[in-house]
Amino acid sequence: MGLLPYLNDPPVFLLAFLLGAFGLILHNLFQAWLADRYGEVAPRRYGFLRLDPRVHLEPLGLVLLALLGFGWPRFVPSRLPGRKGAMVALMGPLGFLAAAFVYGLLARFLPYPFGEGFALGQRLMLLHAAIYLFPVPPLDGARALYAVGGLEARRFLDQLASYGPVGFLVIFLLLSYTGVTDAVVRGLSGLLATLYRALGL
Repeated sequence: MGLLPYLNDPPVFLLAFLLGAFGLILHNLFQAWLADRYGEVAPRRYGFLRLDPRVHLEPLGLVLLALLGFGWPRFVPSRLPGRKGAMVALMGPLGFLAAAFVYGLLARFLPYPFGEGFALGQRLMLLHAAIYLFPVPPLDGARALYAVGGLEARRFLDQLASYGPVGFLVIFLLLSYTGVTDAVVRGLSGLLATLYRALGL
């Protein structure tokens, strides 16, 4: 689900794109914050605890955010091993999910074009949260598995990583066309719906 179909509605397109880019920054801030709490010095040293888009955003990731509805930020530098490394990696999808929760909440109360833009932004964040959970390098799910997995798991991930961007793109398209990604998105959407109901919304 790219943003290009919304070019005929420029305010919605622009708002959703900006919200998607901000979600990428939140992904990094969530990871950098926990890594910093665990004593990792690199995120703070390289500015990943700041809201500076120049630190977090990667040009090609932004282009693909518009074209495919899926982008990526610069990776937060962290080499924490074991459970701490896995927790830092999984904070990224949690950041996307938090953004989706807030965007969906605001979409309920804001008029056009903000309501539509925030609703689209929520869908983008749910898609990112779902995809980043998959154990496919260089996604967060793979980084978490690499941190806590055994030797065989690491060998498997290294083999996947050896195929580079082409391998990732093939797996991404395969997961999309087989409906796996949509199923995870629906599960996360249901989780948010439960939270909204718990809040009486």
